[in-house]
Amino acid sequence: MNKIALGLLALILFFSCSHPVDKVEEDNTDSEPQLITASAETFITELPNEISEISGLLIWKDLFWGFNDSGGDPILFGFDSTGTIQMQIELVNAVNNDWESITQDENYLYVGDFGNNSGSRENLCIYKISKEDISDQAVQQVNAEKLDIQYASQTDFGYSVFSTAYDCEAMAEFNGKLYLFSKNWSKYISEVYRLSPEPGSYNLEAIDTLDVNMMVTGADISVDKTKLALIGYLDFHTYLWVFSNFKNDDFKSGKKVYINLNNIDGAQTEGIYFLNNDTLLISCEKTSGFNQQVFLFNLKDVENGTR
Repeated sequence: MNKIALGLLALILFFSCSHPVDKVEEDNTDSEPQLITASAETFITELPNEISEISGLLIWKDLFWGFNDSGGDPILFGFDSTGTIQMQIELVNAVNNDWESITQDENYLYVGDFGNNSGSRENLCIYKISKEDISDQAVQQVNAEKLDIQYASQTDFGYSVFSTAYDCEAMAEFNGKLYLFSKNWSKYISEVYRLSPEPGSYNLEAIDTLDVNMMVTGADISVDKTKLALIGYLDFHTYLWVFSNFKNDDFKSGKKVYINLNNIDGAQTEGIYFLNNDTLLISCEKTSGFNQQVFLFNLKDVENGTR
């Protein structure tokens, strides 16, 4: 096992063992939880300038993975816990119109090119990359398959910047399906869309609506499949929703926790990933107030009231 793998394993074991899992109490789903104030910790202080506009976040091949959004090169960057880039994977048959999210299952990586601030895009898609096609070379090129998507309820593709209901920056894999969580610029809700991970064309219809009171910019499902985390912002405040103990994919059917991460208010949070079932990593782009970096948030601090 290499040094990077050992380092990641040590981090996961530390946060798992130092915060044992408690039994989660049942929640009254008829009412929304009160807002909790908490703080995130610095995890990776600064990422290289090559990924100053980092969007999306996950761990694979003992590395953290992200990419630049909106017009960046179609390259996935793998970096270690010091922020040093160790691998670069270029998708040779892909375009980065507005990459916003990344997720994975056992055999594939999925990159969402569905950023749509203006509401006018008609070329939304998800790129599917086979993990078998990726070697250990530091710099390499691979081909990707494609899932073309559109929204069944969208009939107007006129320019409606910062007011559209058809923007999306968050995607997660769950039980063999891909789930998209919309960034609604006018109502601050999030429509949930579900689709097969197989290449093809999809006309998406919302299966649910989450009343999150923020604009969702990232999503992830915990390893044990019991928690959904959504990161986002509203009026320069950073918010985190955690849905747990839900039934099937009815994410709001269980316990809900609503958190303001007030020490990173103003950060342009873009990616979120479960380091383990109780610890979240959150990435942000470079802005005037924050470096491009990765934060850590321990959910046990909220459950135990030690925030």
